[in-house]
Amino acid sequence: MTYKVSIIIPVYNAAEFIIRDTLKSIENQTMDFEDIEVILVNDCSTDNTAKVINEYAKEHENIVPINLKENNGQPGIPRNIGITYASADYLMFLDQDDTFKKNACETLYNKISTENVDMVCGNHNIVSNGRSNICFNFDWAEEDEIKINKIDENPNFLTMGVAAWSKILRREFVLDNNLKFTEGVGEDIFFSIRALLLAEGIILLKNFIVVDYLVRGESLSHQVNAEYLDEFCEFYLNFFNYCEKNIKNDNLYHPLFNGRLNHVLSMLFFADLYFDDLSWVLIKIHELFKKVAEKPFVFEDTSYRIFFDTLIKDEYPFENSINIYSAIKSNRERKFDKGVKYLEQEAKLYIDNGNGFNEKDSIIANYKIYEFNEVEFNLENFKNIKRIRFDPITWNFINCVIHEIKTNNGDLLYEAINSINRRELYGLNKEEQSSNRNSKENIRYKSSDDSSAEGIADIFLTTDSQYLLYGDFNNLKSIKINFEVNLIDNNEVSKIVENLIENYDH
Repeated sequence: MTYKVSIIIPVYNAAEFIIRDTLKSIENQTMDFEDIEVILVNDCSTDNTAKVINEYAKEHENIVPINLKENNGQPGIPRNIGITYASADYLMFLDQDDTFKKNACETLYNKISTENVDMVCGNHNIVSNGRSNICFNFDWAEEDEIKINKIDENPNFLTMGVAAWSKILRREFVLDNNLKFTEGVGEDIFFSIRALLLAEGIILLKNFIVVDYLVRGESLSHQVNAEYLDEFCEFYLNFFNYCEKNIKNDNLYHPLFNGRLNHVLSMLFFADLYFDDLSWVLIKIHELFKKVAEKPFVFEDTSYRIFFDTLIKDEYPFENSINIYSAIKSNRERKFDKGVKYLEQEAKLYIDNGNGFNEKDSIIANYKIYEFNEVEFNLENFKNIKRIRFDPITWNFINCVIHEIKTNNGDLLYEAINSINRRELYGLNKEEQSSNRNSKENIRYKSSDDSSAEGIADIFLTTDSQYLLYGDFNNLKSIKINFEVNLIDNNEVSKIVENLIENYDH
């Protein structure tokens, strides 16, 4: 039997939902199910997963069950084994509790098979507590579809998500370059980044949703402890060493490592570490930072830069660095506890009438945090409005709930920019319910009679909380926004970090 696509799925204790959800999404593809080879690699499950997938395979000749004798604990090795069994010319991957969009296989297959490229990359949704959010907005991509021959043409491709299941790859390309998933931390990162660096022909479909990535209550979660941080830094050390040997273009380092370096620092500063553990962890972080110190990086937080500069000049047991670390942490905790005292409680509406967003064409409105607010902006002096942006506050670690946006022309759509729902973080507010969604899945709509929209918060970790507004701007006279802003307390920050660690590789 000749298949168009081979889909590799590592499974472990998935008997309850593997057929009902994951495999059903493959059966329901617009591509004929018989054209899809499904390789299920059972990582020595302790429930009846083996029985379930074996019986399913008896009913479908395109299902290939592989039952491993020893448990590997991570999906990397099962995926590598699955690759060796694949017979189709093109490879896709899926996790056991996720689902493909109905046209995922057909769209990616048609694109890669007709465009003569090594890989095609899409986007994915994060599904948590009944709410679905597109993961990346790819604001650097001006077109919905971008094609490059080599990564040097557009290094921004290196900032995209590393999840294997949002991509399709040519099997011969994977085998010829010995692309494999690593064990433990970063198994997706090394595979996907190496593929991007080596590929001759890459296409990004920035608004095409491939997968609904489901956050289940029983999903594994990592604790931010010394052992995990040490393992994480060890991975990045090995990865950086690989890049030094194989990357000749220095312009690739910034998109490749800038966000990931800030990620390491964010984990470090939100971890609860004793002095001895911190000193031990800093050995590995010091080694990593010394290697990257000469590369061009931009730190998202000034305190990160201060700590970085101190650490690379320090020596074990890193007393100077630990003093700086402790001071920064203490200062942050005071800001969390007394945040209202330090911030200006004002929102800004920016109007672009052809000159871009600027302070001159902005309107300020005062309000109170922790309360329901209704602010109205008078736009009668603005003509030929092209775009509108709403900045609820200039402060980090906040959540914002937009209840309603009304104008003299009717309701407006809006899109959260720079919120963690645009990145690889999610699942923080259990009270959040699903919202009505416009056909553009990253743009949300809430009307006054939509009770399901209440209480849906966007989480902003940095000071640039923003919403782009969409709708009819002709003869626009005023905009009325009902919203509330809350500071994130220390407990919720801890939840953010836990989810960041758990889902970063996705």
